[in-house]
Amino acid sequence: MRFVEVTVEGDEWGEEIADAGESEASDQDETAPTDARSFDARIAAEDAIVREELLNWRMSWNDVLNQLLFVVGDRAVYESALESAPEIVGYELKPVDDERFYAYVQEDSPDAEQSWWAAFFGHDFIHVPPVVVEDGTVRLTLLGEFEALREVVDDLSATVTVEIEEIGDYRGRGPRVTDQLTARQYRALRQAVDCGYYEIPREGSLADVAGALDCTESTASDLLRRAERAVMESVLS
Repeated sequence: MRFVEVTVEGDEWGEEIADAGESEASDQDETAPTDARSFDARIAAEDAIVREELLNWRMSWNDVLNQLLFVVGDRAVYESALESAPEIVGYELKPVDDERFYAYVQEDSPDAEQSWWAAFFGHDFIHVPPVVVEDGTVRLTLLGEFEALREVVDDLSATVTVEIEEIGDYRGRGPRVTDQLTARQYRALRQAVDCGYYEIPREGSLADVAGALDCTESTASDLLRRAERAVMESVLS
């Protein structure tokens, strides 16, 4: 089983749809809005949206593309783009905090002649989530047989600018963050979280963590600091 990791540069995935939409609008109504870009193109050009992660997607029986996304950015701006995009037939936003939210988006099946999504529909492969959209660049990992992956990349390249970052045998995403911790370090972090040590404001004390671990405060502090260092090094590596 092979994988290919690629980046899609720029906002070209919306340009063809925009051109077609503007031409059609001008033929039908000279006063029609000139911004006929797809939802993807609008979001890609929007500075208020920092990052999108496509976590999962599925084409339903009625040719509606159902997508689950995690988004970092201005929720009001994102919702406005959803409301004004004619291809969006339904959505629901679930806030995490002021700057992060989940989006369940239902979109009419993209035009196979104009959308870069078409490359996803015509070949046997799966994508390894998430598909990350950030700073005008889409990063995605595709998994399947080599020939199918080559065909997908060729089809994408016909619509957008594609750069292959890596290709090879798939061995998974690599170790989890918690794999970097010893059993005692993991237990110390678990107890610290459970007792509210990391809450703001702090609800638990180092003494609470030490009591749960049946050790001294000095030992608890050492375990937490080593665990925190291991976690941060893993996150930033």
